Amino acid sequence: MNYPYKNITNRFVIALLLFVVWIVFIDDNSLLYLHGLDRNIQELKNKKAFYQNGIKQQKIELKDLNDTRKLQKYAREKLLMKKEGEDIYIIENK
Repeated sequence: MNYPYKNITNRFVIALLLFVVWIVFIDDNSLLYLHGLDRNIQELKNKKAFYQNGIKQQKIELKDLNDTRKLQKYAREKLLMKKEGEDIYIIENK
């Protein structure tokens, strides 16, 4: 008698399939959960690199602001400050 599903009905194969389903989907540390954690870790690393780059740029700007001329230029351009009796015209390029 040639039974086509003989290997599938073997109790060891059934136990192995149940184990794989358990590990991939059901367990608290399932592969799907771990994959989501890896994705979150990668996003956090990208954010960390972004903020570290921003900190480096701000440190460079802070060093530049020690010069009086650059400090005045920064105050005029970024903060729109002016000296007494001085008029400022803002020209926007479109």
